[in-house]
Amino acid sequence: MYKNLTSLIQKPLSFLFNRTIKSLVLPDQKTKRKSKKQSGLTALDELLFRYTKPNQQFLDAKYGFNAQFIVYENNANYCDLSKSYSGENNEKHQNNYKNIVLPLIMIYGCHLYINDDTKCFFGSSSLKKNQLDQRVVLLQYAANNPIEDRYKVSQLKNINGYAVSVFDGHGGWQLAELAMNILHEKIDQYVLRNQDKLLNQDDLIQQSISQAYSDVEEEFYKVALQAYNMGFPSVARVGSCALTAIVVGNKVYSANLGDSKGIIVNVYNKTNEKAYKKINHTLNANSKKEQRRLKSIFSDDDIVVCKNGNKSCYVKGRLQPTRSLGDFRLKFQEFNNPKNISEDKGYLKSISNFKGPYISSTPDQNVFEIQKGDRYLVLGSDGLWDELTKSEISKIVQKNQNNKDEIIKQIFEESLSHAAKSNKMSDEDIRKIPLGKRRKLHDDITVILVDLQGQV
Repeated sequence: MYKNLTSLIQKPLSFLFNRTIKSLVLPDQKTKRKSKKQSGLTALDELLFRYTKPNQQFLDAKYGFNAQFIVYENNANYCDLSKSYSGENNEKHQNNYKNIVLPLIMIYGCHLYINDDTKCFFGSSSLKKNQLDQRVVLLQYAANNPIEDRYKVSQLKNINGYAVSVFDGHGGWQLAELAMNILHEKIDQYVLRNQDKLLNQDDLIQQSISQAYSDVEEEFYKVALQAYNMGFPSVARVGSCALTAIVVGNKVYSANLGDSKGIIVNVYNKTNEKAYKKINHTLNANSKKEQRRLKSIFSDDDIVVCKNGNKSCYVKGRLQPTRSLGDFRLKFQEFNNPKNISEDKGYLKSISNFKGPYISSTPDQNVFEIQKGDRYLVLGSDGLWDELTKSEISKIVQKNQNNKDEIIKQIFEESLSHAAKSNKMSDEDIRKIPLGKRRKLHDDITVILVDLQGQV
């Protein structure tokens, strides 16, 4: 679908150009400076990227393989575990679910039954090694309108294993959407291409991941540069953090850009509070390690700017993630307002004496062996980790280790409860805040729970 993204936008770009871009960019012809609080893409940018807009119909085979699917709404009960829906009744429920488009409230289970039955249950089953069936439960709770998080779960075709990813978009959902659609497919393609050259499994998987991430970056660069040069400056600020985990045999391969996090929880280790191991490092400007790395590279530059008593730090005072997809204003001079166009037209002030790229799109990679008792892999966008610690999540997992439904339910409820307390609100009241306004209280939350049972 995205093999040639450039060609997808040529027609809409030409159309927009012929309809006079200047009048569309500034429809009210006002010269008033935009508020610093104004964020996201303009209406024109939305038109430009409408070809990558999400389908928003979640009962669709493209989201995966056989597992469970539950929708939880504000005033609804959890799905009746005793029911399965088929025939005419199933069609009714499918239509109801399809009407719950983004911003949705909550999704359980990113895989769907690809048959006439939409089943709604969680139960134990025999898990086949390296097979995705029945392993994954997913939760997503929107704060932005529209939500900027994305996720992907895929059975790999060219190696006996499976992949899961969380994409946390910022400045818009477009790049997270693109990554969701093409990253896993590209990883699988590179595994096939590299098999004859790389016999070592670790090297094969890690190099394939690197090449796939590079392709996503290049695909978006082609689109973004054309858009930027035609007068759509917001594309320079579109980016996405990304965390990918690939499970093959007794190994977990992780690749990370930004501040999403993942842990492996050991259900046997109940005496030691730290019953988890991190699968990635947080790559943002608040990290002392990342600050030291950046300052060693840009020793004569004001590379890290901290605010709020050094609690919030940013690369060049502009972005917290130190690695990400996109965010081309910090990577390339051509997105750094080289013509010094007025800020009234949406362009940011140029970075003087530009020495970028200041941030990288090369993922930080790690390999972990699955040990006895390592039962669950948990991946989440930073909206989760803003609310709950790794230790808190590992305790939820240990307490409910044989009930994926209960794990995901408690993760959701406790993260939302923490956000409510932080904002001096009740749990009930915070759920009533509409999307968009809710973003001031907490971020988008995406969590993927993977059962590793049988992998060792």
